[in-house]
Amino acid sequence: MIYDAAVIGLGTMGTFACLELARRGQTVIGFDQFAPPHDRGSHSGETRVFRTAYAEHPDYVPLAVRAGALWDRCGAEQGTTLLHRTGMLSLGSPDAPLLAGARASAAAYGLPIENLSRSEIRSRFPVFEPPVGWEGVLERSAGWIEVNAALRSGLALASRAGADLRIDTRVEDWSGMSDGFAVRTSAGTFMAARLIVTAGAWASRILADLALPLRVLRKALIWVAPLRDHAFPVFASARDFFYGFPNINGQGIKLGIHWGVEAPAANPDKTQPEVSADEVRPVMEAAAELMPSLIGPLPDALERVLRAKNCFYTMTPDENFVIDRHPRHSNLVFAAGFSGHGFKFAPAIGEALADLALTGASALPIGFLGLSRFRTDLSRLG
Repeated sequence: MIYDAAVIGLGTMGTFACLELARRGQTVIGFDQFAPPHDRGSHSGETRVFRTAYAEHPDYVPLAVRAGALWDRCGAEQGTTLLHRTGMLSLGSPDAPLLAGARASAAAYGLPIENLSRSEIRSRFPVFEPPVGWEGVLERSAGWIEVNAALRSGLALASRAGADLRIDTRVEDWSGMSDGFAVRTSAGTFMAARLIVTAGAWASRILADLALPLRVLRKALIWVAPLRDHAFPVFASARDFFYGFPNINGQGIKLGIHWGVEAPAANPDKTQPEVSADEVRPVMEAAAELMPSLIGPLPDALERVLRAKNCFYTMTPDENFVIDRHPRHSNLVFAAGFSGHGFKFAPAIGEALADLALTGASALPIGFLGLSRFRTDLSRLG
């Protein structure tokens, strides 16, 4: 059998690409070397932030808005809530890119946000003690996504739509032919007219000929028992993008630092070392400074760390995604380098990948994510 499309990697993006293709009547087969959801990829960590007033680039806003609608639809189809719109508070100085960018995106797209002074932050969310001169941007339609439920829902819906999903099946390599692709896996070789690669930390191996400018990092995620139970929204600080989640289901306050605290993961196939004390301490220092009444002073706060785990970040040089067609194979599309902020977009990326695979273009604004922005010598691939 020759499938209409094969998808390598059934994490966030690959799962929803399979779903979208199957819903469009395509025969699709998907492969993953593990059994998602799992702790070996970029979706590790149980929750992810959702926001639309996007500081990183205004072109992300339509993608986030579309993704939000699709998360809501996916949850409704499964009879559950996947996207919990509990709000998000961004904190920092007025000129910090996190706040300035969010405000610019909100203004450009008419998104409702609320600007808060330092005194208003302390009054409404007393868990936070921002430095003098800081302000806040509150986006009420933001919130958090339940990762494991979201992936299971996507996989279930894709399977129900007719996708052939092969878990625990490692892709060894692929080759292009005149009528499509041969994908060689641990379970045999499969043929497909189109190929989509969404392999996360393994993208550089699967797409070795492209020499993608990707680095794989390990980031520490930490859960802490609070001194008291206090309601607050998902938050992010402009200082190193320290972020966190409330005490969801009594599992502890989840904390992390997006910038600065990292370790290389040169070979994602190997078991990664446990999160070290050197990785935990900077996160707890940031928490003790911003949330002293909830975290308490160090070193006592370190004793209340409940657990910690690693998450892979597959980084591009500019921390924007790479979504494009292969320069030599027009019917091969790929999505990589989600740089620690991609999960929220998964259903919309799935639509864009299906568009590219079937028609070569997408109405979604993905042009700024093309491979050509990097100084890669693509002429040898043409």
